[in-house]
Amino acid sequence: MTKHFEHLNRFVSVISQPPVDENKDSSSSQRILFHEATAKKLSSAENRTLIRRMLIKCADVSNPARPLPLCIEWATRIADEYCQQTDDEKAQGLPVVMPMFDRKVCNVPKSQISFMDFFIHDMFEAWSKFCSLPEMLKHISDNYKYWKERESFAGEQNPNDQD
Repeated sequence: MTKHFEHLNRFVSVISQPPVDENKDSSSSQRILFHEATAKKLSSAENRTLIRRMLIKCADVSNPARPLPLCIEWATRIADEYCQQTDDEKAQGLPVVMPMFDRKVCNVPKSQISFMDFFIHDMFEAWSKFCSLPEMLKHISDNYKYWKERESFAGEQNPNDQD
């Protein structure tokens, strides 16, 4: 994730285009030329690599874009894995890489909210502008609301409880 924002900013600049004003002097042929120029720009080797990189990044961190039951299940599994890593680091006397995943203080809703705020929202907004994924954005929004509702109660209830 060290180059996350660098790649995201490059992707956004590549896919950002000035809007075509349908009501002004934009004839059908002008719109076609605009879209052809855009397609040519996106098909350069460098931009194809950037698009593939963003697709892989989105797939890698796609859990918040899944339907809620899957998001909850995998967020819990990931937190368990990270807590186990922290346990192993402590047992071996190694530096703890992710102290927020110490079982004594781990707050899964808070970690999910932070992850979504820091990485997910902007990246999936940009990806959706590129290929229109309203269902994924809806899942992200719904899942964010779910975790927000549970953030303050994380120590009192199991995050798998869906009321």
